[in-house]
Amino acid sequence: MGQGIAIVNNLLANNVSLNLNRNQESLKNIVTQLSSGLRINTAADDPSGLAIATNLQTQVSGFQTAVQNVQNANNAAQVAEGALQTTTDILQRIRSLAVEAASDINSNSDRTNLQVEVTQLLLEVNRISQNTNFNGASLLDGSHAGFQAQSTAFLNITANSALATNGNFAQVNGINYGFLAATVAAVAVGFGTTVGGTSGVTAAQGAGGTSDGTIELQVVNTGVSIAVQETFVNSATGVVCVSKTLYGAAGSAAAVPTIANAFDNVGVYLGTFTTADVGTTAYIKISQNVAALTNPNNPAFNFQSAADEGDVIQVGIQATNTSTLRISNINLALSASNAPSLGAEDAIGQIDNALERLLTQRANIGAVIVRLNEDANNDNVAAVNLQASESSIRDLNTGAATTEFTKLQVLVQVGTSVLAQSNANAQTVLGLFR
Repeated sequence: MGQGIAIVNNLLANNVSLNLNRNQESLKNIVTQLSSGLRINTAADDPSGLAIATNLQTQVSGFQTAVQNVQNANNAAQVAEGALQTTTDILQRIRSLAVEAASDINSNSDRTNLQVEVTQLLLEVNRISQNTNFNGASLLDGSHAGFQAQSTAFLNITANSALATNGNFAQVNGINYGFLAATVAAVAVGFGTTVGGTSGVTAAQGAGGTSDGTIELQVVNTGVSIAVQETFVNSATGVVCVSKTLYGAAGSAAAVPTIANAFDNVGVYLGTFTTADVGTTAYIKISQNVAALTNPNNPAFNFQSAADEGDVIQVGIQATNTSTLRISNINLALSASNAPSLGAEDAIGQIDNALERLLTQRANIGAVIVRLNEDANNDNVAAVNLQASESSIRDLNTGAATTEFTKLQVLVQVGTSVLAQSNANAQTVLGLFR
């Protein structure tokens, strides 16, 4: 039996109203999505999708901020590199002055005048080290040195003289007796230690720790014999020592050094010199051991270079003052009675060692700059890819949404019209009372 006409419950209108309300709610949601451009506006739209998209957006924000961190770090490294370039130029100027002073054509007064400029340049090295900073953070004073690796003691012949005669054994077991300093070697255990306690460099035998310094070997005529006079200058203290012993030429291919370890624990094999070699010289440069430094009070810079906890780049920049470069006591006017230019010769070796350390520092900073550039590029790529992933979850497909919006508009308009007709349908009951 079919449903009759009812006036208490307008069932037709109720059904139309239900569908109209549903369509209006859907239209409201699609309007919100279109106006915001987002598929997910509240957690109710897609709970799991919202959680994933929010996590991705957090990562994106982190990487974008990390890019700025890396850029700031890169800028700081560029400032440090610029300052080190200036320091390099200064050291090269000091070396030129030392080379000039090393010529005996210059008087002691000339060397003293040259030293005046050197002193001012050394002060400038310290000023650059102390004052170079980025955003208030000092860069070159050692306050962010972090761990610094050990620098092993070493020695090398920086200048030598070929002897007038090679004797009968110019080359024996790798030792060239045709040169004044046929070869050199670290002899005592103390050679590999840092300076401390009583140093043996001021005595005839070197029993203490190794010091920065220069050994000069010179063939002299004593009036009785031809011998080698050994002179040592301590770079740090400026103390000049002349050996008490005069050393004769090698008589054979001996298995032990001619000079065992008179100064700085260095053994020297002398060649076969003769009267024709009087006045010839050789120079040996010694660089002391520097122990590894952990610098707990001067930690390295930490740059947050990515989005997550612990994603850091650590950069240590050691101090580049005259003390750490070991050139604070350069004295071009320093001399000995038998070696008037000894201070200038030692200065050349000191500057060479300082330049090597400085250029290593610059190479490290340059490598850091390259790394930071790559890190910034990686952060940008990660941010773009994560943003794309987040967009695929959260962003609205505008084309599909527009189609749905048009459909819902039509349904709401039709529903409104049908609801009006359904309400009018109940009024037909009044016709029964006529």
